[in-house]
Amino acid sequence: MVSTDLVPCRFSVQEYSKFRCMPINEAAVTLAESGKIGALNLLFKRHPYSLTPSMLEILAAIPETVPVQSYGRLLPGNSPPSSIALREKDWVECLEMVTFMSRFPENRESSVVLRTEPIMKQLLGFSWPLTSELSLWYKSRARDIDSLSGQLDNCLSLVDFACRKGVYELQQFHEDISYLHLLIYSDNSGDELNFSMSLVAWEQLSDYEKFKMMLKGVKEENVIERLCQKAIPFMQNRFHIMTLVSEDAVRDDQSLADKKADSFLVRWLKEIAAENKLVICLKVVEEGCRDIQSNSIFRDKVEVVDCALQCIYLCTTTDRWSTMASILSKLPELRGNFPVGKFDSRWKMRSIIYRII
Repeated sequence: MVSTDLVPCRFSVQEYSKFRCMPINEAAVTLAESGKIGALNLLFKRHPYSLTPSMLEILAAIPETVPVQSYGRLLPGNSPPSSIALREKDWVECLEMVTFMSRFPENRESSVVLRTEPIMKQLLGFSWPLTSELSLWYKSRARDIDSLSGQLDNCLSLVDFACRKGVYELQQFHEDISYLHLLIYSDNSGDELNFSMSLVAWEQLSDYEKFKMMLKGVKEENVIERLCQKAIPFMQNRFHIMTLVSEDAVRDDQSLADKKADSFLVRWLKEIAAENKLVICLKVVEEGCRDIQSNSIFRDKVEVVDCALQCIYLCTTTDRWSTMASILSKLPELRGNFPVGKFDSRWKMRSIIYRII
């Protein structure tokens, strides 16, 4: 049974009769599709036990262009509400009536009219989606918002609500959307970069490909700014996540602890050097050597020296001698123990190259 203040129009006997006999979840979907959030809020407030089983379907019917903040109160969290306000049941809404009503088909018109909320509470109880189900729904909804409306702000707000409501499994997804949002909407007027990409396409990229996208079209005059504002924070975040994931495996195989793969930055610089863009390498090495302990561009002195030497070796042109010399002049001196093998060979070659230059 529904209230007259939920009828989505000025009162008329015909419309109210139609609304009254309509299954409550269908009425909610109709309100959602019309973007009538106020009426939808009231419907959920008056009929929580009837609507919760269809909650995700109803919320998915809200137009993708409607600001998420307007229906944020309706978005489900990791756990159900701690309390639900419901009117006191009438004498007729007793156990005998519940037993009697359970024999009626759910879609029968008389059943729709007679199944009041206190009866539904006793008949169905209160169900709530599993966390895994919520996580899948939020991801699907965010992708739909992006693909159907292109409003990445709404995607970000939706997942932000989910994380704040305890669906912590979406934190990584939230970060992914945040980085895409940063790329698309940050002020890149000075970079002459016009970036556009769908959320689904962004998700399909590897972490390193995302890192490279943050540096797409970079030039020597803006490479440090782009690194510090976007790429380096992203790299450090992903490195932290990968460290946590692989921590147990490293304990099981101590040899893995000594095998440090190239960071995203080192991989990118080597690719840039192979394209003979040594000036960009010089800018990064120079900035990285200013204060290695605090600027977080390189892990340590060993990494910056090894990276710089590899960049020099990868350059194939013969007119970059002055740039090579500048790179070598910026490198710090290594004291004490440091890795041997290939690095040791490159370090020895540094002196030979310096003499040639």
